Amino acid sequence: MVELIAVHVPKTAGATFQSALEQVYGSQHIYYDYLDASRPKVYKPHEIPSQIRVINGHFSVSKYESFFPEAKRIIWLRHPIYLLVSLYFYWRYLPLQKGDNTIVGKIQQSKIGIYEFATQPELRNILCQNTCGKMLKDFYFVGVQEFFREDLLDLKTMLGWPELTVLQENINPNPKYQEDLQNVLSNKTIISKLVENNRQDIELYEEALSLRAKRRQESSFLQPIIAGWNRAQYQLSPFKNPDSQVDLKRTGKRGAKMTKWKKTFLFQGKELYYNRIPYNNPSERAVEVSIGFNWLIDLQNSDRVLEVGNVLSRYESSLGEQMGVIKRRIIDKFEIDIGVDNEDLMTLESEEKYDSIVSISTVEHIGQGLDPRGAYGESTEIRDLESPLKAIAKIYDLLAIDGKALITVPFGVLTDGGWYIQFSAQYLALLKKYGIPGEAIRTSFLKLINRDPTKDSVKMLWGEIEEIELSNVEYNHPFPFANAIAVIELSKLSKNFQLNLKVEPTSLYYHMPYETRIELEQYKVQLHQIQGELEQYKVLMHQTQGELEQYKVLMHQAQSQLAQSQLQLHQTQEELEQSQSQLHQTQEELEQSQSQLHQTQEELEQSQSQHHQTQEELEQSLSQHHQTQEELEQSLSQLHQTQAVLVQSQLDLHQTQEELEQSQSQLHQTQEELQQSQSQLHQTQAELELSQSQLHQTQAELELSQSQLHQTQEELEQSQSQLHQTQEELEQSQSQLHQTQEEMEQSQSQLHQTQEEMEQSQSQLHQTQAELEQFQAQLHQTQEEMEQSQSQLHQTQVELEQSQSQLHQTQVEGQLFQSQLHQTQEELEQSQSQLHQAQAELQQSQSQLHQTQAELQQSQSQLHQTQAEGERLQFQGARVGDSDLRLPLDYKLLVWEAWHAHHNGDMKAMAHFLKESLKCTPFSATETVLKWLESFAQFSSEKGYHLDTNSLINSAEWKELMRRGLHNGKSVIPMH
Repeated sequence: MVELIAVHVPKTAGATFQSALEQVYGSQHIYYDYLDASRPKVYKPHEIPSQIRVINGHFSVSKYESFFPEAKRIIWLRHPIYLLVSLYFYWRYLPLQKGDNTIVGKIQQSKIGIYEFATQPELRNILCQNTCGKMLKDFYFVGVQEFFREDLLDLKTMLGWPELTVLQENINPNPKYQEDLQNVLSNKTIISKLVENNRQDIELYEEALSLRAKRRQESSFLQPIIAGWNRAQYQLSPFKNPDSQVDLKRTGKRGAKMTKWKKTFLFQGKELYYNRIPYNNPSERAVEVSIGFNWLIDLQNSDRVLEVGNVLSRYESSLGEQMGVIKRRIIDKFEIDIGVDNEDLMTLESEEKYDSIVSISTVEHIGQGLDPRGAYGESTEIRDLESPLKAIAKIYDLLAIDGKALITVPFGVLTDGGWYIQFSAQYLALLKKYGIPGEAIRTSFLKLINRDPTKDSVKMLWGEIEEIELSNVEYNHPFPFANAIAVIELSKLSKNFQLNLKVEPTSLYYHMPYETRIELEQYKVQLHQIQGELEQYKVLMHQTQGELEQYKVLMHQAQSQLAQSQLQLHQTQEELEQSQSQLHQTQEELEQSQSQLHQTQEELEQSQSQHHQTQEELEQSLSQHHQTQEELEQSLSQLHQTQAVLVQSQLDLHQTQEELEQSQSQLHQTQEELQQSQSQLHQTQAELELSQSQLHQTQAELELSQSQLHQTQEELEQSQSQLHQTQEELEQSQSQLHQTQEEMEQSQSQLHQTQEEMEQSQSQLHQTQAELEQFQAQLHQTQEEMEQSQSQLHQTQVELEQSQSQLHQTQVEGQLFQSQLHQTQEELEQSQSQLHQAQAELQQSQSQLHQTQAELQQSQSQLHQTQAEGERLQFQGARVGDSDLRLPLDYKLLVWEAWHAHHNGDMKAMAHFLKESLKCTPFSATETVLKWLESFAQFSSEKGYHLDTNSLINSAEWKELMRRGLHNGKSVIPMH
């Protein structure tokens, strides 16, 4: 006898329910009424054997309406949109059957998309087709797939079934099912069309939720919220060892890899599931969202509910607002979205009361600055650090009598993060000064103990903990985001509460964020190091100044020595002039002697006539005397040449004196330039001290200054060495001059001796005139004396040549000294210009870098523009021969332009081109949007890119286009 008739609507956990039926009744007592070939035998309703106790399969409820009146009718329903999406991807990945022209074959051959699939007559309002107009209240049991475990347990109790082992059956074979599911659900256009085409099914599903609420004596308001929550928690991560334990394996300070993980946590003695939806996760959302939904489920009064900050809607069904089943008001000052009122909590009227208010991680941002991404918050220089407390007081003010509020905030060290305030126990205690009674506040605390560091992992371990243990918890350390939270529950005790926000702020110490404090400490250490280096540079500069002072003294001494040398050279010049005068006088005396000798010759000629023998002797004597005279003339010529050499030497000495004076002037000028260099170096030191506030530039400038100072020190050392060498050369020059003076004195002595000898020769010649007999002997003696005189003259010439060589050497050394002074001057000028040149080069390099970057950006822009034009022409040429002649070329180009703008991140241009394409589209508004998405997907695929449909349809420009651009009298696509 048939006891149960179970209608199996496709993709409503029917296979799993069938497994439960087989455990209770046995497969031999079940008639499987399916359309495939798996049934051993097909019966007509009146032919079903008596041993069959259960009929289960894909059939409408009307099939057995006239049979088995005592049998209990059971049906399982599921949200119709999720049912269609699941069925589409299930059929798409079934094994391909050749020649299959059914809808399944078309799907497998990718001939139809999900929207066309859902518009097939046999699939529109599929739930109503299976119920055939039968009222749900006339069924013995209506189960909801989103509550399968709980409802199956209810049915087990109602029918007195034994214990069951439930395993998930007939899992979708699509390996990318979760990804495909999210892509479709995030496509607001597709969802809107599916909702519009299945309104009857949605109403039937809402009726099933209401029946379930009555059966379980639960709030009908919370049924769709919990259903959406269950879908997110179980459908996105199907039943995989939900009761496994946590096993931690240490991998470092930032967390431990969780090889095993328990999917629940304890809060106020209740086991809750972690939020594993990836949006804005992993973070404190892992526990806040679960706590928020659990709090909503337990509400006693849910008529007027307010959510401050648009958070929970991100984690519940994306269809909720379009179906009108979520009956709470959501306000958010900054986030623009459908179903969200852009109002400021602090400006709501106090007369506007609510039974329940929930706020997840929102109040800590109220009255604070922009978040680091600039996504929300206000750019303001004046912030009220107690605004989060005033926001809590405002929430308390908006509660009706016996109203409840749930607020979550980060907790630990009192921190001013600029765009948020992390609460502390001391900060939380300030709520009393805003008039909230202490007995109206209940606070619980949770701490993040560990998290899996694996990329994209949502595994986290949170534990409930006492407030005292959270005093040192930092925000963003050691784990990202909040490392502990406070869950604040408010209960409105009296209507006598008067909101007063004009309260003097309490003086508290707000810590900087952890990462900011670490950076500040590092900067302090760097600054201390730089100050130490500056002190060392000051000491070096002081030492350099002392050395420069010593160099000044040495230069002054060198100048004094040069002056003395010049005086000695002047004295030597005067002595040389005296020597020249003496040589001239000696010449005159030699001429007189020559005249006397001529007279003597005349006398000898007279004596020759008298004495022929004597004459011959005299002729010989005359010949010898003539030879001697020639030698004397040669000696006079040599003396004249020597005189000319001395005059030239005098001129050379005078020129050397002038060059030395010039060298002295250059040394004085070099000294002034050294003083200027010292002044510039002192100025450079002041500029380096001034640049302490610019840390990064200071380091570079210090390194450059250190190099320049080091180079200057080397140049000063070279200058000192050159000065020392110059002093040695001057000492050598003085020694040579002194030796020259001694040689000149010897020359003068020799000349004086020569004069005396000449006088003796004159005397001897006079005696020769008187005593002719003694003439030959005297003449011989005179010849010997002349030979001595010639030898002395030769020696004098050698000495003069040595003096001339020494003077030439002195000139060369003076030129070398002058060259060294000139080189020193050039090096000092180079040292002076190096700092200026380095600064100019740095500025020039920065300017060149900026110019190069600008040129690069311009080139990239031109290249991008050229590529875009090329792609546009290529697309235009390709679309001219397109087989789809229904689409105007202008429409195709505009859609392509919109895709190209979206690909380049120019969302405003994308919206503009799409809006323009509406003017020439041959489709309806709904079909146009579908064509847009299909074209975007096609263009992305052709270019090898992945189209992020979720990001596209959630963009502000798309939403604005959907809100305003499609109001043309046709169906408007609602957005969420």
